[in-house]
Amino acid sequence: MSFPLLAVGAVRDEAWWRQVAAFYPAPPGDLVNLEHGYFGAMAAPVQAAFEQAVRHTNEQLSPFVRGAFTQQHVDILRARIAALIQAQPHEILLTRSGTESMQVLITQYYGLAPGDTVLWSNLDYPAMRTAMRWLAQRRGVTSTQVTLDLPVSDDEIIARYAQAMRAASRPKLLLLSQVTPANGQQMPVRELTALAREHGIDVLLDSAHALGQVEVDVQAMDVDFAGFNLHKWIGAPAGLGFVYMRASQLHKIEPHFGDGDYPLDDIRCRLHMGMPPIGAILAAPAAMDFHESLGGTPAKMARLAWLRNYWVSRAAQLPGVRLLSPLDAQRGSALVGFAIDGMSARQLQQALLQRFGLFTVERNAGHIGVVRATVAITTTTGELDRLVAALAVLGAEAR
Repeated sequence: MSFPLLAVGAVRDEAWWRQVAAFYPAPPGDLVNLEHGYFGAMAAPVQAAFEQAVRHTNEQLSPFVRGAFTQQHVDILRARIAALIQAQPHEILLTRSGTESMQVLITQYYGLAPGDTVLWSNLDYPAMRTAMRWLAQRRGVTSTQVTLDLPVSDDEIIARYAQAMRAASRPKLLLLSQVTPANGQQMPVRELTALAREHGIDVLLDSAHALGQVEVDVQAMDVDFAGFNLHKWIGAPAGLGFVYMRASQLHKIEPHFGDGDYPLDDIRCRLHMGMPPIGAILAAPAAMDFHESLGGTPAKMARLAWLRNYWVSRAAQLPGVRLLSPLDAQRGSALVGFAIDGMSARQLQQALLQRFGLFTVERNAGHIGVVRATVAITTTTGELDRLVAALAVLGAEAR
């Protein structure tokens, strides 16, 4: 596959992006999908690679899986992933999702004792908040929420976390989202990681919504542990994720249920997956190839930021509509949270779907109800015009 090189202004070149969209399946009917944050469609070359992988595995069975797949293909993917985030292949552990990746880090974090404090926020992913609360039952620690109201500035975020760290008794562990799932906010990761280090706190970074749409460099961010998936913004088949653990910090994560298949200094003993997602692993390099053919993360980031600003800049001016994400695309992402005065998140999500044919999603941010719209690189300006028009009607009706 080949594409013309991205040039200045290409983010606004709708003809070029229509060529890109032709590699993706057409949306069904008249429904506009603005919930691309759950998982992204595979491009045609990726789907073809996935289907071929399934056929090949089904034909070759155990001799292939116990042979070339385990001995070659898994390590090929680990090396590709490591290069993508500026890590080393031996620091990469394959998983089945971002959720499983973070659960490995949270539930197997070694050394917590009664009296320690673990910190997390209401903007973290709900399942991860649950896991952090579970540590109180399992390890006897104090599990403390950092409450962030929306919208929120970087200065306020840093101040709230700093206050929580100072107030905590024996703070030990911090869950941090690189991109928050409810409103797509890019958190000031490097600043918060540095602050945590001053207090002797380890950071577990949830990068599920980051990889492929914002820059991810574990060295630049100075993080020791992070969880990812490959089915959101990289475009690999669903059912594939990975964990990064800095080699010098590997001892802080326990082996999975005492796994002994690999030595303690091998990251692979941190998850006994059983049957791996073979087809997804085999097709993931094709997804990374396609991602790079579009210009990689910088090109996607620019396109998504332009599409986001196209509708957010107008929606922010609508009476009754409250934007719960940063207006600055450099602090936001493709995911945008919003609300309408006088409507619950569920009412708003259903109205957009049933009256205007716009599929969004209701997200839980603790005490804050949020509706989230997420663009993809193939989202059209016409679809976003429909969203803005619908919000104008609903905002006016709610007044």
